[in-house]
Amino acid sequence: MGWPKRLVLVRHGESLGNTMTVDERATCEVSTHAYPLTPRGREQARITGEWLKKEFGEFDVRYTSYYRRALETMEFLCPGEKSYEDARLAEANRGVYHTMTREELERHFPFELRRKDKEGLYHFRPLGGENWPDIELRIHSFLTTLARDYDDVGVLIVVHGHWLILFQRLVERFSIAEAERRYREAIAKNASVTWYESERVCGRPRLVLKGQNIVPWDGRVEDAPGSPA
Repeated sequence: MGWPKRLVLVRHGESLGNTMTVDERATCEVSTHAYPLTPRGREQARITGEWLKKEFGEFDVRYTSYYRRALETMEFLCPGEKSYEDARLAEANRGVYHTMTREELERHFPFELRRKDKEGLYHFRPLGGENWPDIELRIHSFLTTLARDYDDVGVLIVVHGHWLILFQRLVERFSIAEAERRYREAIAKNASVTWYESERVCGRPRLVLKGQNIVPWDGRVEDAPGSPA
């Protein structure tokens, strides 16, 4: 067992959900997993795909979340190439927060809002959803697959913003407080690139960060704040 020689993670391009407020997403007829890319998001993904080809060439293996915005991003990154959908790469499931506005939550589940304030971002598990440790368990499982099956190959993954933060937390072992800061500041832009390479550290193979939140489309597509959606 080892690690991929290069592991490249790309956040999906701008989607419909990134253009809406939290309440607008809650009332939208389109489910969170079905948000398509916007025209702007498609252009972001296309440019990032060109950059990946120039910087890294071909990948041996490609993985993506099953969410529509991730699948569409992968098609722009690697047109016509085979990729694997994996449910472990899905974005955080926020349960009732996906379908209820703030006013509806205050009216029907005021105790849920109090519990969120009390438990905090990392520990809070919304009704019908996941907390951050739940997502980290999925990521641990996926890391095991990478180490078992993809020693010394190049792997490309299309991911989600929140998922990416927690992946980096597990690989780089930074604190919960740092993960929360990155989440609040939404530091990973749409169609940005983060990558690791396998190196021996103290005699053991490790994934070592080589580039983080690189935005190939910067200056070529109108900029906008990122969103964890």
